[in-house]
Amino acid sequence: MDVEHREVIIVGAGPAGTTCAQRLAEDGIDVLILERREIIGNPAQCGECIPNWGEVVGTFSGLDDHQWLKDSFDFPDRIQLHRLDHMRVFLPSGKAYHFDLDAFAGHRLQFDGYLAEKAVSAGAEIRMSEPVLNIKRRSKSNSLLIVTENSRYTCDLLIDGSGSLAHVSRFLHGKNKAYRPDDQVPTAYAQVRGKVPETFDVFLGSVAPKGYAWIIPKGPDTANVGLGVRAGALKGSIKEHLKKFCDDLNLEILSFGGGWIPMGGPVKTMVDQNVIAIGDAAGLVMPSNGGGISQAMISGCFAAEAYLEFKQHQTPLTSYQDRVEACFGRALKNSLRSKNMGYLMFQSDFITEVLLRILGPIGGIKRAMECDKPLWVL
Repeated sequence: MDVEHREVIIVGAGPAGTTCAQRLAEDGIDVLILERREIIGNPAQCGECIPNWGEVVGTFSGLDDHQWLKDSFDFPDRIQLHRLDHMRVFLPSGKAYHFDLDAFAGHRLQFDGYLAEKAVSAGAEIRMSEPVLNIKRRSKSNSLLIVTENSRYTCDLLIDGSGSLAHVSRFLHGKNKAYRPDDQVPTAYAQVRGKVPETFDVFLGSVAPKGYAWIIPKGPDTANVGLGVRAGALKGSIKEHLKKFCDDLNLEILSFGGGWIPMGGPVKTMVDQNVIAIGDAAGLVMPSNGGGISQAMISGCFAAEAYLEFKQHQTPLTSYQDRVEACFGRALKNSLRSKNMGYLMFQSDFITEVLLRILGPIGGIKRAMECDKPLWVL
């Protein structure tokens, strides 16, 4: 095959990849996204809770004056299926703690498609059904060769937006944990129909040992219901446990989905010469609540701006990781601490109940969900 050269290639058309592509294309950069799926956003691999800008700036640092990102989080009404103004966290006994939330439920096919449309309108190109089969770094020139089912490519900059399994880093570095997300947590979700709550509900305890279950309403009678549990914590199929959870709530399952969530915190090396990891591929997921969409979009924007700074002022690409750590570092560190404490302490429903009641709703559970340091941690 002939080898096609592009200035920037992004692997993955999720929120991280398409946001990055839009930001680059708006500055006239030649950018190509390679996407393995036939339809962007389908199947979804998360609960489909999307934070509003107020929730984002309240969680992360240094974003208040970033107008481009603020505009990017101004989503049209057609994307916002159901407002999520409240969250309830249920203890094993059924006792619930209530918290305010600034988010909405979306449909990932619509949401991801909307972001992709913006990238294409800005001048980016997306090629669907183009799974990457291998990536090689040429020793003499240090350039990259990307091999897909259909073509071969080279590029000046390669961006890994391939999700939690970080396929680019897998091809280049195998299982090296310095480049790939750790503590992959399996999840399963179902689109359901029935009597669903108005609130975003989270369930802790044996229903999802060392993890959580969720119900995210998407309308008057539909919801995304799912389980995310530590690998090996459940006996049998996670899908069967999810089915029982839905049956117990008299919810009709319309479809199943699932995936992996990286719960080990950020990878140590996000910039590998001319390769940058963004979103889930960089481990930028909140371990205590599984949230990753806002970090994906923000990191995609940061990666694009790092490349623009490199081209204009020769600023090292490693400035991307510095910016990511300054923005997300505190929240991700607190979130990882809360998750690790949960793994350590929540050994049974009785222990989970007692400890959560001791922690309390405001000083412990709420702050863990919002990625703040619990008040009882010195």
